[in-house]
Amino acid sequence: MSYLIPLLVGLLILIPNVAGAQESAALAEDPDDWQHRAAAIIAANADISGDPLIAAMIVCTGTACSHQDPITLSDAEAGLLRALFADVDDAATERQRIGQAIAQMENFTGSRNGTWADAPGNRHVDWDEPDQLDCVSEAINTRNTLDRLIRSGLVVHHRLGDLVTRYTVLLQHVAVTITDDQGLEFVVDSWVGANGEPPDILPYGEWRLQWAV
Repeated sequence: MSYLIPLLVGLLILIPNVAGAQESAALAEDPDDWQHRAAAIIAANADISGDPLIAAMIVCTGTACSHQDPITLSDAEAGLLRALFADVDDAATERQRIGQAIAQMENFTGSRNGTWADAPGNRHVDWDEPDQLDCVSEAINTRNTLDRLIRSGLVVHHRLGDLVTRYTVLLQHVAVTITDDQGLEFVVDSWVGANGEPPDILPYGEWRLQWAV
């Protein structure tokens, strides 16, 4: 039994550091719960007709998309998104505009559902508050926005990937991947910033090694 003592001491040291960090990921709930919810919402948002930018979209808030709101953009708002991609001719520039478009989309939705107050990361004092988003809600929204941009013909140098997860001792962190026309995979992570701030868009390997994973 003595060999267990160093292990237990190590865990006791790690747990407060992980749980007390401001930049923590989603609650460590049953992964099947949020994965099933994510799949259902992604499928519903893909079942559209007409202009993808102004078709109604289900937007997630709270912890693991525990709250949802239907959001519809105006023609003027859709026009602002289109303008971002007017002069894009390479993948690197397109990634910059993708970041700007996701930030703009957060501004549009935030003014409607109150998530304009969404703070960076998770604050631990507001789990499941409908004006705050954890990484699961952020990732689902980001994936749905990317899907609409691709369907609209605005994003042409990247294809949409899957939700991707990295882990620590207690928690998991979720984002979404895209792959450019050279086959390079990137992670789009909108959880790190406040509402309306551009997401991190990083090579998968760099993102995967962050946050002590």
